[in-house]
Amino acid sequence: MSVRKHWSAARRVSASHADGFTLFELMLAIAVIAVIAGFAVPSFVDIVRSNRIVTDNNEIVSALALARSEAIKSGVRTTMCRSADKATCAGSGGWEQGWIVFSDPANPGVVDAGEIVIRVWGPLQGGSTVRSSGAFNAYLSFVGTGETLGDTANVGDFRVCGKSGDIEEGRTINVGFFGSAATTKGVSACP
Repeated sequence: MSVRKHWSAARRVSASHADGFTLFELMLAIAVIAVIAGFAVPSFVDIVRSNRIVTDNNEIVSALALARSEAIKSGVRTTMCRSADKATCAGSGGWEQGWIVFSDPANPGVVDAGEIVIRVWGPLQGGSTVRSSGAFNAYLSFVGTGETLGDTANVGDFRVCGKSGDIEEGRTINVGFFGSAATTKGVSACP
């Protein structure tokens, strides 16, 4: 038999035996994929939830930094308050409904005629809740020196909690008298 004929015969035999997977091999592959997905999906969900809390925390910290820098730059009290309508300060509810930063030279914690709203944040997405201590319950102001002025005191904190309400995954933003904001992991209570 010539080499050419031998090669053709070998190709025909091997091609007929290598056409796809057996049922057992397919079921084994599906089982392995299911086990791997069973471990990966919960971890991915935890990562997404943690990133949502960090993002919401960072939004509040950036608003605090903006309000403080505007107060220092302009020499005029600048206020951050809860706002559901994106134009006035809300009298109730949590900070997750949204907030505004505005120039506030006249009536502390109230957007008066002629006062300029500097920036607006809409409601938080993903079910996070944000509460503040009594010092900053309704609003937080910064004066021209960068120091804080709350509705009842000059220092306080914000608690950012995820949808699950887990106090260990939440974040606490401590705002000191001199206007600095520091974030720590974990909260005392949710919400």
